[in-house]
Amino acid sequence: MMSHSLKLIIGFLCISYTIFSMSAYASDNDYYNEHAKGWHWYDDPKNNNEDDEVEASDPVVQMDAVRSTIKRALDQAVLYPTKENIKNYKIVQDQLSRQAEKFSNKWKEVLLENPELDYSLIHPTNNAGRMIESDQNHAKEDTAIKQLASTSGLFFFYHSTCPYCRSFAPIVKQFAESYGIKVIPITTDGISLPEFPNSYINQGQAQRFGVRVEPALFAVNPYTERAFPITYGLISLSDLKRKVYEIATGFGEKIK
Repeated sequence: MMSHSLKLIIGFLCISYTIFSMSAYASDNDYYNEHAKGWHWYDDPKNNNEDDEVEASDPVVQMDAVRSTIKRALDQAVLYPTKENIKNYKIVQDQLSRQAEKFSNKWKEVLLENPELDYSLIHPTNNAGRMIESDQNHAKEDTAIKQLASTSGLFFFYHSTCPYCRSFAPIVKQFAESYGIKVIPITTDGISLPEFPNSYINQGQAQRFGVRVEPALFAVNPYTERAFPITYGLISLSDLKRKVYEIATGFGEKIK
């Protein structure tokens, strides 16, 4: 299946093809003789100097002229749907399709000769390849999180009557058990949740951490006494894993 970026490139390249392929047709057709002057810069006596020739070879200038020509052909066919106008536009479309096929074939040849340019080899789009890539990403995440767990722990602030805290507690517990990371649960109202029956009672820790929203989860390095917020509020297990991974890889210096 052709990638989105390939389709875009084909579209632009095919349009540029009309700047050359339509010139032959234009000589026998009054519509193009009268209306396609926008891209016939080489027929304009005012553009015979060297500077204008350089400008005419500029692909940006060419594309602007081609877009104008294509739009004019389409608008003409839509506003005045005569057989001749529709035929003219259909000819342009057929030319684009033929050029698109040529470009697609050449694109494939280039990727076969230069596999390092093939994005799909690094980020596969087929199901089998995506499953392998997903497994590799999970393994990389697990390694980074376990490494963080060896030096840091989690501070979990909650209020026993908070419904979000009650829903988040089992997620935090499951995550901690999966990666062997220590959790220090702190109840701000003095009542423990079932998942953390031996919670500590807040004695100013929440204020020192600046906790104003519950639940709140922090990654804390007890050796450097540095902390970094992971999340405020309820999130899923997969989101929690992603956030901890981001801290372990992207923000790890903050807690080391």
